[in-house]
Amino acid sequence: MISVTNYESSIKSVNLSKLPKVFQEGHDFLIEARDWYEKDKTVKESIDLYLTRLNEHLRQKRRRSNDGQDVSFITRFVKLNNKTLTREEIGRFIQSLQRAIIKKQIRKSSLYARHIEKIQDKLITQYNRLGEGKEIKIQIGKDWLAELTAFHKPNTLDGIPDASAAKIKSPKNSSIFESMDHIQSDPSEDSFKLPGDLGKLLGDLERFELAITLEGDQGGGKTRFGYQLADAFAALGNKIAIFSLEIGKRSDLIRRMREEYVHPSNQDKIFITDQLPDGFETIRNSAKDFDVVIIDSWNKLNVHSSLFDKLRKEFPETIFIVIFQRTTQGTIRGGTAPLFDAGINLEVVKVDDTFRNNYAVATKNRYGETGLQYNIHSRELLKENLIEVDDE
Repeated sequence: MISVTNYESSIKSVNLSKLPKVFQEGHDFLIEARDWYEKDKTVKESIDLYLTRLNEHLRQKRRRSNDGQDVSFITRFVKLNNKTLTREEIGRFIQSLQRAIIKKQIRKSSLYARHIEKIQDKLITQYNRLGEGKEIKIQIGKDWLAELTAFHKPNTLDGIPDASAAKIKSPKNSSIFESMDHIQSDPSEDSFKLPGDLGKLLGDLERFELAITLEGDQGGGKTRFGYQLADAFAALGNKIAIFSLEIGKRSDLIRRMREEYVHPSNQDKIFITDQLPDGFETIRNSAKDFDVVIIDSWNKLNVHSSLFDKLRKEFPETIFIVIFQRTTQGTIRGGTAPLFDAGINLEVVKVDDTFRNNYAVATKNRYGETGLQYNIHSRELLKENLIEVDDE
């Protein structure tokens, strides 16, 4: 998303000469008046309106250019019928599909979204069942195969013309409010889901100002859970930055976490540091280069908690996963403001000293259910909140 902050670098990827005249004029106005953005209310409103309309125009343009990706993947999947694939080959297909979803080449609004989701779920299930180097013959059910091979891409959705081309009316006067019929009709292109039980725990996520907080009991497994999240996001093709401020990056504990929680195919997408050479600016600079930034922990930054919300708003396309430490009284060090600002709050609960019963639970989730318990040791959702008991 193009904003005032990143405008100079982001607009370089846009061919201004190909834009409608109104956007070319908006560009000229922004360049001329941006020094007054924070000083003049009228200038700020004009620039904000220009950027809102420009981002919407570019989204619709990408939408048109990406048409057909869903059909392409379905066609590729059909060609796999009755073929024998290794676990690694299935994994590459899944990564390719999820990368297309992350890059907005396949959208939830697609007429074939249910087929894409079913393909993804079926292949992930087979991938998880297979051991390293194992093979399986792909066999698509007769009825489903008939559906996949019989469709033709229509110009309308269930007989209704595509609403994305409808003319958007401008408000009659300047206002902070906007008519509900101006809101985009299609589901967000940024929506995605993590694989496996982590996807069930967190729900349908949206890559817009997404921030996840992790807090909980000391020794409960917050850092370990953070590495599981890093692996899941990397599996979707994201580039991850981990600020390991509690544990040095050369610690043997980091090596063991990598071996236990990060799949080899994802390790080249995850980068780690234990340094903050420019203090908080190091975080800000990294947010420009990475898709996901994990901070373990926020308290080591020695900055006010209000910067948490400013960070996610300044970099709306970057996902932040931040671990917070608790005080001896059980409250969040530095204040609870981040828990109100984040889209998802995850609490890690230490059940006993064996670690195998410790779990994470969403106490707040704008994208899915709350109350689901995810066992950090087994990496599965708990069924009926059952907890293991030692044999003795």
